[in-house]
Amino acid sequence: MSTPVAACERRDLRVLFVCKGLPRDGLGHVIRTRAVASAAHSRCVIEVVVIGGSIADSLLQGSVFTYAVVPDVAGATAVSHAFKPDVVVFDLLDLDGASFDEITRGSRSVTLSPVFESLALVDKVFHRTKVPDPSWRLLDKRPEFRMGLEYTVIPEQHQQISTAIYEQTLTRNRLSVAVSMGGADAANRTLEVIRTLRANRQKLLLWVLLGEGYAHSYQDLVDATRGAPHEIILAKTNDSMWHILATCAVAILAGGITTSQAVYAGLPSLNILESPERGFLVEELVSNGACLRLGDTLDASLAHLNETIEQLDAERDSLLQMHLRTRGLIDGEGARRIAEEIIVLAARPRA
Repeated sequence: MSTPVAACERRDLRVLFVCKGLPRDGLGHVIRTRAVASAAHSRCVIEVVVIGGSIADSLLQGSVFTYAVVPDVAGATAVSHAFKPDVVVFDLLDLDGASFDEITRGSRSVTLSPVFESLALVDKVFHRTKVPDPSWRLLDKRPEFRMGLEYTVIPEQHQQISTAIYEQTLTRNRLSVAVSMGGADAANRTLEVIRTLRANRQKLLLWVLLGEGYAHSYQDLVDATRGAPHEIILAKTNDSMWHILATCAVAILAGGITTSQAVYAGLPSLNILESPERGFLVEELVSNGACLRLGDTLDASLAHLNETIEQLDAERDSLLQMHLRTRGLIDGEGARRIAEEIIVLAARPRA
């Protein structure tokens, strides 16, 4: 049984969050870090350091905690040495062992990202599904895993869609389809999706959500649907993203953190994975009927995209059933749970 949090809350406990917010990594790590750091800030001293640039900075403005944006790992290491944390919480994909050791010198460590180069070195891993990454069985050292949908981090501004509102959405003539392939979408999968949807035989209302880090041509997206019967709305979004998604019947997503957030919101999604190795991240949600996985690769997914949307448009009750199956799977308390366990870990005496 874990130690009650109230018994170990100490304002002198120091927790450092280290994440990345770069175009090739996406911005989900920054958003998840912000949510967990916000949940923990009243119970200990928090510092957040983001390896990134102005885009990451814009996502953290107005935060309740102190943060710094640095250009590289060396900058994060310098912050850690000055801050002297009890626990370092990572949320990024790649960090070599030597850099990990420098940042965590004398500290316990946690990762919020289940896909992490130095996973075997951390003390604890938080993972938003009970389905493990098959590669974990090859780890030389196994950290403590805390796994399950209850560890899904949902930012405070995310809203749930009531069934009454969703049923009203389904009555509209044009099926409203959101496309959100990540805050940065360095590979411009958004354009590939839009080009594919151009051939869809239904008249769709396309909401194309483009994050702060989207650096590709907006005009190319408009041109990709020229001559098609669809209406297309391009929206640069951040916190307002979920206000828009609440008006949609289905979302086309990249199978990352946003997929879990869509399940919390009650929005069915069609997921296009970056690679087959990332399938474990959505497997539990798919098996619960809360979303669909179109394929293991971009090409395989796009090959099934129009057929799937046309079928869902013709049988809209199947979308309603998917919406109903999202209910209760994710309760929105993941950030609080993780923050509490981090504080317990920070207060634990070292052997």
